[in-house]
Amino acid sequence: MKQILKPIAMTLLLMLGAGTAIAQTDFRSLSFEEALQAAKKEKKMVFIDFYTDWCGPCKNMAKNVFPQPKVGAFMNPRFVCLKLNAEKEGKELARTFKVSAYPTYVVTDATGAKKMTAKGSMDADEFIAKIEEGIDPEKSPERMMAQYKEGKRTPELVNRYALYLMQEKRETEGFQVVDDYFASLSEKERLSAANSFLYTRYTLKLTDAKAQFMIAHIQDFDAEVKEAVSKRMQQLFHSAVVSYYSGYLLRNNKYVEAEYLALKKQIQDLRLDKQYAYAPMFQLIESRVKDDDATFLTRCAEQYDQLDPADQRLLILNFTRLIDTQDKEILQRMSTFVRSHLATMDANTITLAGRMLGGIEK
Repeated sequence: MKQILKPIAMTLLLMLGAGTAIAQTDFRSLSFEEALQAAKKEKKMVFIDFYTDWCGPCKNMAKNVFPQPKVGAFMNPRFVCLKLNAEKEGKELARTFKVSAYPTYVVTDATGAKKMTAKGSMDADEFIAKIEEGIDPEKSPERMMAQYKEGKRTPELVNRYALYLMQEKRETEGFQVVDDYFASLSEKERLSAANSFLYTRYTLKLTDAKAQFMIAHIQDFDAEVKEAVSKRMQQLFHSAVVSYYSGYLLRNNKYVEAEYLALKKQIQDLRLDKQYAYAPMFQLIESRVKDDDATFLTRCAEQYDQLDPADQRLLILNFTRLIDTQDKEILQRMSTFVRSHLATMDANTITLAGRMLGGIEK
């Protein structure tokens, strides 16, 4: 019995192995001309992944996205897939397609005419959606523009068209599309799940009308998007606090106490400080405004462990902006403070802190 089962087991393993190989994205070792010939024969398009050896996002796509079965299942029936190093064998073709960032994905038809281009690292679902959208004639930039000019204003169209404009570095136009659409909506429409993209993707500042609406109606959003919208609101408030916390506003003579106190009160009124460690940030902001360097350093030591890890990192990396001095005793205390926390820092922060220490200790 065992002798019979062994061949069966081996056959199953081989079948599973073959299935895995087939499922992942099938990048072929072909030239572009050979890929075009294959595409004509197989009635497909050509997909090119332009990458470089040093590109982290490229490596992420190669390791975590292209091998996924659902990505292979989408790509392989539609495309002859190529992976080309934009600084080596794909250099000339990258120049032809004006590739300037990595990774860049280019899709052509079987004649070599470009159908779409996309950039950057993304998860599998986003990648599939991006490519599917790019090759659908109904979702082409020209079709989107025509539909927009004809007066069509669905959430999907506004989102895709604004994103397209921004990817083309036409940010002002993109945000105008979003803001015009937001202004045209009723309160009920602004709160709908379909329009949550207005807040999670296109709201960048607390002074934005979209942000003010989001804050005033945070409890009224549809349940399915409320968490995402709340997270975005928290990010906006944190970003505003960081402009004080990092010393940016103070060093550029833009610190206005009344504005800071209004921001702090709004955070407290919304009880955001119950969800995030704002209290130690407030302590350090206020100390930096009123205290001398020695006292501020003492406050840093007292509050450091109470800070969120991301804010600990921000404090370290902005230390020389927060304390601009030539006093040797203060410089020594700064050095000691930074060195005392090196063991808990990530590798990137240690590298940056090391450079800063070189300047302090010099």
